[in-house]
Amino acid sequence: MRFKTIAAAAVVAAGVVGGAQAADVSEQGAKDLYGNLTYFLPDDITKSGAISVKPVSAHYEVAYDLQKFFDKLNVTGFDISGLKPLMMLATPLDSGLWNIEGNNAFDVTARSKPGSGANSEFRYALASSTFKGVFDPALHYLRSMEMKGNGITFTTKTADENNSVQKNDATADSIAYTLSSADSGEPGRLDIKMNGSLQSFYDKVSTDDATIAEIKVAAVDFNVGATKLPLKAANSLLQFISEHKDEKTLSDADSQAVKALLMDAMPIIGSFDESIAAKDIAVTTPFGNGDLQKLGYFFKMAGPANAMNADFGLNAEKLALETGLVPEDYIAFIPDAADIQVQVPNLNFSAVADIFQQADFKNPESDTALDEKLQKAMFPDGTVTINFPKISAVSGLYDVEASGSMRGWLTEKDRVAMKMTVFARDLDKTIAAIQEAAKTKADLAQVSFGLMMAKGFAKTDTDGRSRWDIDLSDDGRVTVNGQVMK
Repeated sequence: MRFKTIAAAAVVAAGVVGGAQAADVSEQGAKDLYGNLTYFLPDDITKSGAISVKPVSAHYEVAYDLQKFFDKLNVTGFDISGLKPLMMLATPLDSGLWNIEGNNAFDVTARSKPGSGANSEFRYALASSTFKGVFDPALHYLRSMEMKGNGITFTTKTADENNSVQKNDATADSIAYTLSSADSGEPGRLDIKMNGSLQSFYDKVSTDDATIAEIKVAAVDFNVGATKLPLKAANSLLQFISEHKDEKTLSDADSQAVKALLMDAMPIIGSFDESIAAKDIAVTTPFGNGDLQKLGYFFKMAGPANAMNADFGLNAEKLALETGLVPEDYIAFIPDAADIQVQVPNLNFSAVADIFQQADFKNPESDTALDEKLQKAMFPDGTVTINFPKISAVSGLYDVEASGSMRGWLTEKDRVAMKMTVFARDLDKTIAAIQEAAKTKADLAQVSFGLMMAKGFAKTDTDGRSRWDIDLSDDGRVTVNGQVMK
């Protein structure tokens, strides 16, 4: 099993992967901590000196020598400069937990080696960063974490066969990240919350003699939460992979062991949710400029393991585009606000776990029908349902909202059934605006005609909006407000 890159990255990211339980600091404690830090790593990286630990006062000083680290990872095709050791202090507590803290800055540049392909250069710099947290060696996980960074620079340069250079120069004033966790009530599982922000992002894309685009974002905020993460079981699985990383095939006993570890980790989560919000986005191009006041995204999964719902959403507010990007006659139709929400219901992850339990982990490639089995487990009736809780768009000329669901057959791509309810407010105002625009844009005349036909089928809802109940059956028959469409 190829575990080198994954294991190495995990150790650097986590900082501490286990440690002495006692609060005393000693040479033996440093050796024990070093052994835990390098446990998952291949011998060549362990012996390279990429990681070192020494006792300093009431702490252990941990150094990651990134130059030695990348040398042993055998990164080819690039010369990397600016690498220097990253430092961290680990302090054992009487409780068995560890305090960790660090203060680092870096400025790393990677350039393609001659003859390795297109001439390219990559630079990533962070003027300063600080972090502190509490690590739980029993779970091999950070119980809490706070990180702040300032002065972020990201630059790429690429030259084509004609030596024309394209550049991407990006900066951000600051980044912040916070992690907190709590016991979920089940042994070895945690509930976690993460949030963070990126301030004053700027990106410029250019060539030798021209600017292609400039992007500015005032702020980006994100939030992530998950419950019942099986961290102890995941760590046991990680240990198993490390111990068997050099084996090409597993024995019967090991195959059963890894299967048991996987089942112990099921379900992987109790629930999950994340959201990202960006504000004051501005894009400048030679063809015209655009602004967006807010852009939001969310994703969440919740429910019992045998009937989870996956929800996804996007929303935007105050989009403005110049006539260089959109014809002037169409600008008035750009929505002031738009929202789309999509849901995939009743995902059966328990059945998926049962399939993995029956799988042949000794010879996984022998089970050629595994994908089909997983598909049938997740969607036993052979269909996928997608719900649309809300789709809406609002401007000064229209106000449209729709909701409903669609059902598709996995083995019959052209077989689809759908039920949707569509609402429109001030439809006459919308039609009049399109008719006016059609005087100079003939292609809008058909849109106007279509809306007038739709108006004839509409019902008036209790709040005065026009309403259409649309039913598309899987045999192709369509009805609108109970009327069969030819």
